[in-house]
Amino acid sequence: MTRKIILFFVFIFFISLNANSKSYRIGDKIKGNLEFYKKYVFDLPDGEWVVADKYAYSYYGVVSKGYILLKIKNKKAIEWINIGELDIGSRYQSIFNSILQEIVFKNKYDGCYDRPEYYVLEYFAKGSSHNCFWVLHEDVYKELNDPEDPELRGVYSHYKAWLRNNGIELPKVAIGSWHSYFSRLTGGKWFVMTHYFDPEILGAPKSKFIKEERSEYHKHNISNFPKHKKIMDKVISLSAERHKKFELEVRAKEHHKINLSSLISNSSENGSIDQNQDIVTQINKLRDLLKSGVLTEEEFKKAKEKILN
Repeated sequence: MTRKIILFFVFIFFISLNANSKSYRIGDKIKGNLEFYKKYVFDLPDGEWVVADKYAYSYYGVVSKGYILLKIKNKKAIEWINIGELDIGSRYQSIFNSILQEIVFKNKYDGCYDRPEYYVLEYFAKGSSHNCFWVLHEDVYKELNDPEDPELRGVYSHYKAWLRNNGIELPKVAIGSWHSYFSRLTGGKWFVMTHYFDPEILGAPKSKFIKEERSEYHKHNISNFPKHKKIMDKVISLSAERHKKFELEVRAKEHHKINLSSLISNSSENGSIDQNQDIVTQINKLRDLLKSGVLTEEEFKKAKEKILN
């Protein structure tokens, strides 16, 4: 979806990165966080991440940029994150607001509405603002090489070339989450993040079915596969925690935030994250955001109270 909106601006003439943003090159290795701008810093899960693709476009004051990051083990991508941003700015607001609503809520191929491959969907929408979160499974190579939306075919040519040239394999099945937020009240920036896992790194059995409608992770099939359901529950909890961080990172308004507490497990078996240590880690990261000026003192206190409570 981060790429989808770019296709509405067919005549893109030049590439331009915002002077206030930090730029990463393809092949760069990153740990800790990804900095879009001084006020927009995204926390990365532990480990080393490689920039496998990037894009930056500017057209009539509309700026879009994004990165695909991979965590690689033995030449196989075991986890990956795609973070994209579209800065609509103040020009042509009514036109772009309408386009954004079409893409997010009325796109027949993907979007913030219930679909068979979505296991969980939660969202807030009012006026032009939205905050969306969903968890899903995916046939990785179909999405990469033959997506349902014909306008997206060929979009990932550079990314596929990088994978091929570096001998990197992707898993055939992935489970993960989408996170999308936009509001004129926070400056008119639309941020989208996707975060996927190779389920086998979380302890899942090898998948026998690849196609989305037959997958063990499909919500209509998963009750027949208790081991796969256990892994999906783990991913739901991890993803809900990720969305809470995402809301802080994109400076979402308090009344736009989604209550996902019912989706978050209290078990220390949730992923590789020990919950007690995670509380300390979250507070330390909030403190770092406070020191860097991303959060105000009041926002820090509110976020800290939510974590502790």
